[in-house]
Amino acid sequence: MKTLVFVGGGHAHLHCLEQVKSEALENLRVVLISPSRHQYYSGMFSGYTEGVYNLDDIRIDLAKLCEKIGCTFIKDTIVAVDAQAKTLKGEGGTVYRYDLTSFDIGSRTAIPDALKEHVSSIKPNYRFPEQLLRLRNSSHPVIVGGGAAGVELAFSIQAWRKNHALRANTILLSSTSLLANEGAAQSKKIEAIALQKKLPFFTDASVEAVEEQQVIATNGESYPQTDVLWLTGPKSDDIFRNSALPTDGDGFLLVNRALQSVGHPTIFGAGDCISIDRYPKLEKNGVYAVRQGPILWKNLKSSLSADKLIPFKPQKHFMSILSTGDGEAFLTYGKRSIHGKIPWKIKQRIDRKFMKQFKDLYE
Repeated sequence: MKTLVFVGGGHAHLHCLEQVKSEALENLRVVLISPSRHQYYSGMFSGYTEGVYNLDDIRIDLAKLCEKIGCTFIKDTIVAVDAQAKTLKGEGGTVYRYDLTSFDIGSRTAIPDALKEHVSSIKPNYRFPEQLLRLRNSSHPVIVGGGAAGVELAFSIQAWRKNHALRANTILLSSTSLLANEGAAQSKKIEAIALQKKLPFFTDASVEAVEEQQVIATNGESYPQTDVLWLTGPKSDDIFRNSALPTDGDGFLLVNRALQSVGHPTIFGAGDCISIDRYPKLEKNGVYAVRQGPILWKNLKSSLSADKLIPFKPQKHFMSILSTGDGEAFLTYGKRSIHGKIPWKIKQRIDRKFMKQFKDLYE
C-alpha cells in the first residue's frame, strides 16, 4: 500500500480530500498533517471581523473531514523534508514516511526582524481569531499594508468600531497607493471609498519603527498605536530552503507546470507556498489555489500510476471582491469595477457556497 501525505489544509488540498471521498482509491493510504485542527477561510475574515460570521462559519474541521472520508488526520507542524528518504519530520521529532507528498501550507508575512516583537500577523491563519478580536477592540489599531488584505480588514475593523460606539481610530498605513497592484484607476477608486467612509489612510508611508505608543513612518509622521497588524507582502516558509529543496529566489517551493517539484518527482505543491517555474511572477492569490486543486489531484493520481501529468494554466483575469464594511464591497474584474451592496451579496454567496461544499462532507 502506498502513502500519500498532504501537508496543510489549503484550498487545493481541500479539493483533493473531497475527491478522496468520491473516488475511494484502493491500496492508497491518505494522510493529512496540519498544525491546526481547523482550516480558516481567509475570504471570510473581513465578515468575521465585522461580526457578520461566527467562528464556525469561517472554518473547516479537518479532523472531522478526514474521519468522514477515511483518511488519517495528524496535528503536527512539518519542519523538515528528506526527499531522498521520502520522509517528513514533525516539530516534536516524529518522522512520517511517504510515497507522494504535497504541500499547501500558504505563506507567511514579511515582517522586518526588528519589528517582529512589536506587531502581530494573521499568518498562519489559525492564529487569526484572537488577534483580530483583540485588535478591533484596541483603542488605536494600526494596519500596515495597502494590499487587498490590509485594505479589507481596515474597512471591517472601522465598520465594527462604528457599529459598537467606539471611536473610529483605525489607521491604515501603506508604502504605496492602496491596491497598487490593481492599477492606478482602481487605486483611486478604493481611496475615494476610504475617504467617503472616513477611514484614515496614509500612502507613501513605510514604517520605520514601532514604539510603545506610536508608529513612526518614513514620511516623517508618527501615529498613535495600541496594536499593530502587519499585512504586507508574502514570505516563504523556511522549510523548503532548510530542507535543500529547489526554491525560487524568495524561498518558495519551485514547481513545474504540473505542480511537481522541479528536483523531486514525489513532491508536489499548490497555493501560496509555491512558485511555478513557467510563471515566476504569478500573484499569491487564493483564486489560483482553488483552480490548482483539480490539476493537483489528477497529477497525484497519474504519478501513482506513472501516467502523463497535465499542466496548470493560470487565468489572465479573475474577479476580486473586497468588503468595505456596512454591507458593501468593491468588485473588480480587469479594468471594470463596481462598489455597493450588490458586490457584497455576491461575495457572501460565493463564500458561503465554498464553505458549504466542504462542510457538507462531514456535517
